[in-house]
Amino acid sequence: MEISALFDSLMGTWGDDILIWAVAAVTACIGLIAVVNVLDIFIGSGNSNEAG
Repeated sequence: MEISALFDSLMGTWGDDILIWAVAAVTACIGLIAVVNVLDIFIGSGNSNEAG
């Protein structure tokens, strides 16, 4: 079996769905990291006894 035939069969009907869900998962992870960083800034700003 050629590589191109395997790739065509994988990217046939459900390959687009996998691509969309992969992009959505990466976007969700980046968004979650951003939310955690913002919360850390707001929660960390209340602590006046941090070193540095």
